[in-house]
Amino acid sequence: MGNIIETVGLTKMFGDFTANDHIDLAVRENEIKCIVGENGAGKSTLMNMLYGILQPTSGKILLRGEEATFRSPADAISHGLGMVHQHFKLVPSLKVHENVLLGAEILRKGTRLIDTQEEIRVVSELIEKYKFDLDACAKVEDISVGSRQCVEILKMLYRDVDILIMDEPTAVLTPQEVDKLFDSLRELQRQGKTIIVITHKLREVMELSDSVTVIKHGRVVGSLMTRDTSQEQLAQMMVGREVILTVHNDETPSSLGEACFSVRDLSTIDEYGKEVLHGVSFDVHRGEILGIAGVEGNGQTELIKVLTGLMTATSGSVILDGGDITNQWPDSLRAEGMAIIPEDRFEDGLCSTMSVADNCIAGHHGDPTICKHGLMDRKAMLARRDLLLKKYDIRVGDIEGPVGALSGGNAQKVIIARELGSSPQFLIACQPTRGVDIGATESIHEEILRFRKAGNAVLLISSELTEILGLSDRIIVMCKGQITGEVSPKETTSTELGLLMAGIKQREGEEVEG
Repeated sequence: MGNIIETVGLTKMFGDFTANDHIDLAVRENEIKCIVGENGAGKSTLMNMLYGILQPTSGKILLRGEEATFRSPADAISHGLGMVHQHFKLVPSLKVHENVLLGAEILRKGTRLIDTQEEIRVVSELIEKYKFDLDACAKVEDISVGSRQCVEILKMLYRDVDILIMDEPTAVLTPQEVDKLFDSLRELQRQGKTIIVITHKLREVMELSDSVTVIKHGRVVGSLMTRDTSQEQLAQMMVGREVILTVHNDETPSSLGEACFSVRDLSTIDEYGKEVLHGVSFDVHRGEILGIAGVEGNGQTELIKVLTGLMTATSGSVILDGGDITNQWPDSLRAEGMAIIPEDRFEDGLCSTMSVADNCIAGHHGDPTICKHGLMDRKAMLARRDLLLKKYDIRVGDIEGPVGALSGGNAQKVIIARELGSSPQFLIACQPTRGVDIGATESIHEEILRFRKAGNAVLLISSELTEILGLSDRIIVMCKGQITGEVSPKETTSTELGLLMAGIKQREGEEVEG
């Protein structure tokens, strides 16, 4: 097969900063191509140019050998190129067929009324053609995360794209959902589609792709056939050094110390009055990492919000070092010795428009070493920033610039440096490496293990099973707002854990709905 899409010398500059530097990329027709690289390497910028979101500063894009210019995503789609973003763009209250046809509704002849039956028929045929396990009439809010991913793909397939770009498609999927997605992508490939996947997960690169391109500092540093490379080689190309790909917690305590953090019968309701946590109870002991595994949307987010003062518990209690901290505000929790790595770094952890220095003291404005007589000591703030940047190896382009200009990994390390730099006794780490490249992931894992080794306690919430299995001393599983099981990471597998997360228990060789 020849090349279906190419870039020649493609360059994108933002002022004096070069995000993509003369990128030469070739994607063969009907292949699955993976694009890998560290955060800030330029992957998303490149894909956004291919999809018409950004315009190149120089260079050109060739589609089937002919130069093409995409002025918008709609323009790219009209040329047969579609993109599925990491964060789904679906309307939960609408049905599958309504989401697929949103903006391209089928109308009854001679009217402005939607032909619902025809929409159901068309989308059902599309589902059958590509062998997706979906019901065209199901509400999106009632289907699994993996099924929602398929709805996003169907939106593009209905618009007859030949090239499908997928940005971190497995970020929130269980192992079983990943397997189903890969089966779907291979079926699309068999039916003539070309697929480009942006991912951090090298195991999935090796399993899924035909070829892989590595981008570092805005440049292509290698393009290889997947069969001719390895995870270790790709990691070294991405980071420029050898990287530990699988975290190992080799110091699991033989016996648990005293409970540092206790949750008892915790429940809460959401803004619609629906109970989303049902009598949750667990303990975290000193010198222990307790992992919470679960498919997103099963109460983990609400649990963390209640524990960190962002939601109110309707019943139950939360105890830290013998003191009742139920429904306390975040600043009070920090004063009690809690550190918080939030689920969404820019929503809850950082102010993207403020400087790195300002973010390094966020939530700690009352610290007497930086605030004297009610006034912030700028010199002390800058000294703390410089200390944290050095200690946690945080790399910034413009030290006075906004934290939002940092790569995902470095932005995440600002949060970790700020939280651990306050000498807490208990850490809540929620999705600590989400959207973070393998180099920064290794560093973050080391910091969490170092914190625990010092005798502190960690509550780890992650949708990355390798992270949960590698870091945790014990694992509890959440499903539908409840704790549904506890396992030892050394005595279980990612497959078994994935089944528990999906609400399926294995009993005597049979799968039983939990």
